[in-house]
Amino acid sequence: MLLQLKVVNYALIEDLTLNFNPGLNILSGETGAGKSIIIGAINLLLGERAAIDQIRQGHDTAYVEGMFSCESDLKSQVENVLIEAGISGGDEIIISREVFRTGRSVARVNGRAVPVSFLKEIGQFIVDLHGQHQHQSLLHSDQHLELLDSFGGDEIISIRENVAGLYRKWQSQKKELAALGANSAERERNIDISTFQLKEIREAELYPDEDLELARREKILANAEKIFKLTAQAYADIYAGEEGSPVEALIDRLNRTTTFLTEAAGIDQSLSPLLDMLETAAAQLEEASHELRDYQSKLEFEPNELVTIQDRLNQINSLKRKYGGTIEETLAFADNLEEEIERLQNSEALAEQVEKEIAEQEILLSEESNRLSRLRREAADRLEGLLEECLEELALANARFEVKLAEKAVCSPKGMDQVEFLFSANRGEDVKPLAKIISGGEVSRVMLAIKTILARQDLVPTLIFDEVDSGVGGATVQKVAEKLAHLAQHHQVMCVTHSAQIASMADCHFRLYKETTGERTLTRAVGLEEAKIREELARMLDGASIDQVSLKHVDHLMERARSFKEKTTT
Repeated sequence: MLLQLKVVNYALIEDLTLNFNPGLNILSGETGAGKSIIIGAINLLLGERAAIDQIRQGHDTAYVEGMFSCESDLKSQVENVLIEAGISGGDEIIISREVFRTGRSVARVNGRAVPVSFLKEIGQFIVDLHGQHQHQSLLHSDQHLELLDSFGGDEIISIRENVAGLYRKWQSQKKELAALGANSAERERNIDISTFQLKEIREAELYPDEDLELARREKILANAEKIFKLTAQAYADIYAGEEGSPVEALIDRLNRTTTFLTEAAGIDQSLSPLLDMLETAAAQLEEASHELRDYQSKLEFEPNELVTIQDRLNQINSLKRKYGGTIEETLAFADNLEEEIERLQNSEALAEQVEKEIAEQEILLSEESNRLSRLRREAADRLEGLLEECLEELALANARFEVKLAEKAVCSPKGMDQVEFLFSANRGEDVKPLAKIISGGEVSRVMLAIKTILARQDLVPTLIFDEVDSGVGGATVQKVAEKLAHLAQHHQVMCVTHSAQIASMADCHFRLYKETTGERTLTRAVGLEEAKIREELARMLDGASIDQVSLKHVDHLMERARSFKEKTTT
């Protein structure tokens, strides 16, 4: 619900904060006192268009802020919208709007800047404003099915859940059939394709890491001549020496050095460890020369082998591109192909079974959807009767309300029905969608009637009625007052009114008034205690004159209001 509204430099308001309560909140005051300004400020928070002339004269900006609490039934829906927009939620939502003389406006939700359109998206969950400036969830036909089902009660909700379950199973079966192939010809095509792919992989006789081994061998063969020259030079340097060169081989030079050190160690035994090191090096050097000789003897260069390896690598890489990034993945793909071929070969019988199950499921879905439609029609008839009675009480005796149920072309998890509320205010006129209602007074009273009957089902927590008493009087106003009081048992209701009968039902009463300070006129508001409420109701009854007669009348109204609320409290 709306906990607090703060308005700064907006129209005639300089700086005003209103703290609202649960139940029925009344806004009263003389004509022109600024009640419509409050409604306009709330409209800004709901994403309505801002106008430069709304900014208080002498200032560059106007600012409106509303603090809303999220009730448990509504919290998950609001949080989902906030999360999608990347906004942190919580038990309270703070919405603000700042309007600049440049024509720009900035909207924020919980301190984060958002497009103005987002205010409408979030606003539909938390406030319904009924009056000349319409912000009504009930004018959106996509809400009508939900409201009708809620009005219909537990039986409709239970059957609707059954329909949703049957629909999900039906969709799952259709996906299963599609996976098996829509028909035998398609299944045969899939078998042919999978068989060709499997044959291509299996005939290649791949084995893990084959491509790595071939790549290493390809590199050696491609550089065989260079390797031969390098190893021959290394062998010559170590063991054979170069023919015609005065430079000795490394092994000969090391052996001579060892001879020198042997003689020296015979004189100084401390050189023995060094001698051991040289002898070990000489042995390892000789062994390396033998390894090089053996390597050279085995090194062969076959041009045809290089071509064969390159062809094989091209084949392997082609298979990897088609079926997997590695040989292992390609072989795993082949294993899956074998399973898929087996499944497809057996799918004819499976498909026939699934098709039979789908046909049976469609019958169940149709039967349950038809049952749901019948219950909805019965609920619609009851709702139409209740609303027309209620509208007659609200001085719309010739009004007709109709719940239109149309069958959709395709079933959905909610059944086969498309629901829309239709209305006609005058005898002889065709019913039209609620959104086509032109008169603000009619809109407010129709919405009041609908909201009264659907009070428990409607989750929008805050309902605002702007002069719902417009154009009615006498006993009708009393009915309007009673319905507002009843509605306030399930919602926070805010009502702008000139009617003392309606105001007498208030759980919280604000009086708006103008005050002139110097050369400026300001709109102010004050929350009224019981004594001041009596005076305000008397003023609403008799204008400026307040006497004992009017106060006695007020006491009668207030006593009647208390009695009504005590009797109807649920």
